[in-house]
Amino acid sequence: MTPSPTLSLGRVLFKFRSITPLPVVALLLWLLWRSRGAAGPGGPLVDELLEVTGAGLCVLGESLRLYVTGWVPDGTSGQNDRLEAVVLNTRGPYAFVRNPLYLGNLALVLGLLLVAHDPLVYALGLGFFFGEYFFIIRAEEDFLRGRFAHAFDDYCAKVPRWIPRRSPAFPGALRAGSFDWRRALKKEHNPTMAWITGLVALLAWESWARHGVQPATLGVLATLELGALMAFLGIKSWKHGWRT
Repeated sequence: MTPSPTLSLGRVLFKFRSITPLPVVALLLWLLWRSRGAAGPGGPLVDELLEVTGAGLCVLGESLRLYVTGWVPDGTSGQNDRLEAVVLNTRGPYAFVRNPLYLGNLALVLGLLLVAHDPLVYALGLGFFFGEYFFIIRAEEDFLRGRFAHAFDDYCAKVPRWIPRRSPAFPGALRAGSFDWRRALKKEHNPTMAWITGLVALLAWESWARHGVQPATLGVLATLELGALMAFLGIKSWKHGWRT
């Protein structure tokens, strides 16, 4: 049976989901460049509060992503360009919400947007995020329903798509299996480096645009970026060591 336009678009967006945000990111950066670092609504004090909140959301989002990728086995919730599922994930974070990885992505995106603090950037960034995942999630659910039939329907009836439950939907869901920190580091060192670099770049740009070159501020940000880079290279080297 020919898939609907919604499912077809969702499959395309899933395949190219690491590329599709790039034009949007370029547009958002251009909008921020035009603002010349001007304070957003509420002035500098609100800006500072939003920067702290945004950084905290980024840490929270990445922590959730680490937790998710450490719980699931290979062949599911991967970073490949095709839909795949060797098992139906119902344990760990998937016992609370159907899309915990995307919930982590939302926290990361929202955190970076709060640091940017521009109403138009908010609208475009969040509009693209929810628009893309509207189609991707429906393509994934159609794939899982075709693979696991009634088991997936039962799972959907018990576990919400976006808003987590207060308690796991399945008894023993947090005891079945174990957290694989090696897999979490292997899968998440690239995304972590990307959002830290984005956060540092945003803060550095705002500091320079508003106050000029301030060695103390730029020194702190350079130290953060260098520390992240050292950790990234260390994990990258360790990852290749696992393969040998």
